[in-house]
Amino acid sequence: MDWGAEGTAMLEQRLQQRPRLILIPPAILVLLIALSTVMFARAPGAQPREAVFDLFMRTAARPAADNPGVAIVDIDEESLAARGPWPWPRSALARLVDSAASAGARGVIIAVPVEGTDPLSPDAIAGFFPPDETTGPALEALSRLPTTNAALADAGRALPTAYGAGPSPAATTGWDRSDVGTTDWLTAGPNRTTEYVALPAAPVFSVVDPGFAETGMISVTSLPQDPDGIVRRTPILWTLDQRPVPAAGFAPFVMGDGTLHLGIASRQLRQDGAPPVEMTYGTDKLLRLDQRAGVRLWLPRELDLPTVQAWRVFEGGTWTTPLNGRVVFIGESVSPRSRVMTSRGEMTIAQVHAHLTEQLAAGVAPLRPGWSGMAEAFLAILAGLAAIGAAMYLKPGMVVLTSIAISLLTAAGFFALFGRTGMLLDPTPIAAAAIGAPLTILGVVIGNILMRDDALRGAFHGALPPQTMAKLQTRAGGRLLNGVRREVVVLSSRLRIPEETAEKFKSRPDDFIRFTAAANDALRRTILAHQGTVDFGEDGRLLAYWNVPEAIDHPVEKACACALRMIDDINSLSEDLQTAALAPVRNRGLDEGFADTSIEIGLASSTCFAGPVGRGNRNRYAVIGDAVGLASSLRRRATQYGPTIITDDVIFDALRHHYAFLDLDVLRLSTEEQPRTVYGLVGNPFLKASKSFRQLADIQRELVMNWRTGDLAKATLQLQRLRAIPGVPDVYVDLFEARLAKARGMDEDDQSTLVETITL
Repeated sequence: MDWGAEGTAMLEQRLQQRPRLILIPPAILVLLIALSTVMFARAPGAQPREAVFDLFMRTAARPAADNPGVAIVDIDEESLAARGPWPWPRSALARLVDSAASAGARGVIIAVPVEGTDPLSPDAIAGFFPPDETTGPALEALSRLPTTNAALADAGRALPTAYGAGPSPAATTGWDRSDVGTTDWLTAGPNRTTEYVALPAAPVFSVVDPGFAETGMISVTSLPQDPDGIVRRTPILWTLDQRPVPAAGFAPFVMGDGTLHLGIASRQLRQDGAPPVEMTYGTDKLLRLDQRAGVRLWLPRELDLPTVQAWRVFEGGTWTTPLNGRVVFIGESVSPRSRVMTSRGEMTIAQVHAHLTEQLAAGVAPLRPGWSGMAEAFLAILAGLAAIGAAMYLKPGMVVLTSIAISLLTAAGFFALFGRTGMLLDPTPIAAAAIGAPLTILGVVIGNILMRDDALRGAFHGALPPQTMAKLQTRAGGRLLNGVRREVVVLSSRLRIPEETAEKFKSRPDDFIRFTAAANDALRRTILAHQGTVDFGEDGRLLAYWNVPEAIDHPVEKACACALRMIDDINSLSEDLQTAALAPVRNRGLDEGFADTSIEIGLASSTCFAGPVGRGNRNRYAVIGDAVGLASSLRRRATQYGPTIITDDVIFDALRHHYAFLDLDVLRLSTEEQPRTVYGLVGNPFLKASKSFRQLADIQRELVMNWRTGDLAKATLQLQRLRAIPGVPDVYVDLFEARLAKARGMDEDDQSTLVETITL
């Protein structure tokens, strides 16, 4: 908005008055921001905080290891093509484990859930069929075969193996007691004597075969999602059957040498025990845990990890060289449940856990401290007070700079703190207070200067589409009413009321205008329902525009659908003169002659200027360009051609394969040298598919083409065929008969002058 020097001086004067009441709204806003910051400081997945943290970790991604200690065996589409459809029996996973052991892998993590019974195991298959005299022996022999679970468990004897359990993606679960004394790899408490702790309950709902625990260990593959469906953090320890089990990404450290130790929160006792707050693992690495006994994923800048397709692992040889000396994650990427969304895009479960292993090997984990909410709330109050002071004492330009500076300095400081310490603090409450407080003051002072319903939106009420009007309710919507130049579809329509009916109302002009207004209002609602913008022209003409003020998808198709619906509206008025649209005049002696009312429509499209062409309540949205004049000219020719809707070649080219069009005539525009064909839109795709329409369309196309090329003999033949078709308007046939008769008396060189010219 351009206020000018006088308006700017008035605004500065109002701001510098420092009235007491003006401080109340921004103070309430700052306090609400501070309160919500404290309340939701520990809420997982809260926005926009998590989006800011995602940006931090993408910008300052951790460095990838030069020689990753992990590798991935991927069961992908090529592997399914070579070895059969998914799911595979667990005996196939056993063969992958054997191949990894032969390749020199240090350990294997099966990142495919293997809890419950394998439906492809021989005993499970035998249970699907009822035994009878013929199949009984075979089913009994099948049930005695070794199970696929036994084959997978036996394969785990060759090297340290972790068997996956738990669905993924999974929702966050509650806490459960975990007996530390049942393991030989974990201790807890200050003196390493705590017997049990509270850990997140593993979302495993099927029994895990005890044979897996005998030859390896159980690990949880589940990755809890935030409310927006993104995996950002995961517990590294879970409780399963009141025993601690690691996450799949933490399993390599459990399978290694040494004992892991949990530091517990002695002041956060719960029914299931005290939750852990830190863990010592590996070579005395200390890992701070979040409130869910987990860590936040911090993905590297380069996401590529050594990966071998499963079918190549089956073949062995040099294909398996990348597995040598590494912990191998066996996962699949062919089912929807095998993938999760992370802050860096979609990844497989095996990839996420492999990156978690690399992150823990580096000993890094971003952490949001427990005091973060109080610190952010305090800083938000300070920022709000500074912004309020600036708004009261400084000029508006300096207020904007102050708010932006506070926001940017806070974001930069928190980003630097994260880069140096891995500590995550949220700058959005401070920025919201710094920007929101002066905006609240400005809103109080200049609220009446902003877009008001009576000064701006009221002028366009009922003329712009509902979704555009909704955007105009906000400040951001003000740009919608700027002038634009783009491709616009223009519809020109006019009611055609019988002359004898109009004669009867010479003494009652008010009733005649009421009927016209009621009918146009029904058409206006139809235009708005099809995302069109409404305007009015001379002689009661109704105009409609598509693709302005907003650019929309498929504007030509919406305009054509609207035109066809407008014909239905007029037909409905003709069938029932007591419709709701005529409520203002139905009790004032409505004449039955109005039942013969019809409509004529022209459609054209070209690049035009568009925007408001008035001021205040006298404003209107209009389009200036060739399409407006062309649409009006085509509308006026509806009585000559017969079809109600006449379109230019741009409309025809866009929808020729979807809607039913007839070739009508060849016209030359005053702004162009070459003539162009105009068309009649007569129906939807169902009509286009009918045999009778195709016959009519072919004849008219030949007629217009021959007329355009000057082949009068063929044009005459097609015109005779056209006259024999029932329903073809006589005015259209008479028009071409007169043209052909005139052309026969002229030289061939002069026949080009017979093409009519439309002046725009």
